[in-house]
Amino acid sequence: MEEFTDREKLILDFLKDNNVDIEEVIDAIIKANGFVGVGLVRLQDILIDAVKKHFKQESLDKIMNG
Repeated sequence: MEEFTDREKLILDFLKDNNVDIEEVIDAIIKANGFVGVGLVRLQDILIDAVKKHFKQESLDKIMNG
């Protein structure tokens, strides 16, 4: 497992200390930025890319779509 950066540790500590889950983070980002329509599509692309970089063996599309 990779070591966490100081920034990642800070984020993880905040989430843990405040009992915050990823859905709450995403909801807050959407509300704070007023994302609708194209903004939500762009956020979706960002989230997919963030997850994809952790898949070494298979593409996320293959896993999601069979």
